Order: sequence, then structure tokens, then C-alpha cells
Amino acid sequence: MKKRARLKEQVVSALEMPSELAYHDSIVTLTGPREVLVENYRCICRYTPEEIVIRTLRGKVTICGKGLEILWYTPGEMKIKGCISGIFPQGQEE
Repeated sequence: MKKRARLKEQVVSALEMPSELAYHDSIVTLTGPREVLVENYRCICRYTPEEIVIRTLRGKVTICGKGLEILWYTPGEMKIKGCISGIFPQGQEE
């Protein structure tokens, strides 16, 4: 398995691909204190006006605040607005 992972790393490096694309890493972009764009997520685990928990390939991301709402979402992206007080990544679950 290590050999396969090394090969993938070499291909990604040779093609100069961004790691987010190659490994399907999530990208969380905070665009001011009131908007967040989340890319490459898997599903929405919890959705309340104070907390939104999103599952990613590598674990979960919790967005905390007040008046949170999902403006729109597609299978690959979502836009969240509200008074954002924190964004907390959590590692892989066992």
C-alpha cells in the first residue's frame, strides 16, 4: 500500500496538481466574519442556527456562531452565512 501512495505522490508532483484536487481535501474559505465557503465536503451532519457540522474525507469541520444558515449548496460546495465565531477541524473518527 505504501508503494501505491508513493506513486500517487509522484504523479501529483509531476503533474503539478494542487493537493486539494488530487487528494479531495476540503477547502474552507472564510470571506469576512459573516461568510464561509466550503469545498469538497461529503455531507451535513448537524445544522442548527448556532452550529453546522460537516463531514469531510479526513474528518469533520464544525462551524460555530449565531444565525448560521446555508445559503446554497451543491454536491461539491456550500456557502454559509451568519455571525461566525469559530471554525474547528476534527480528525478522522475511529
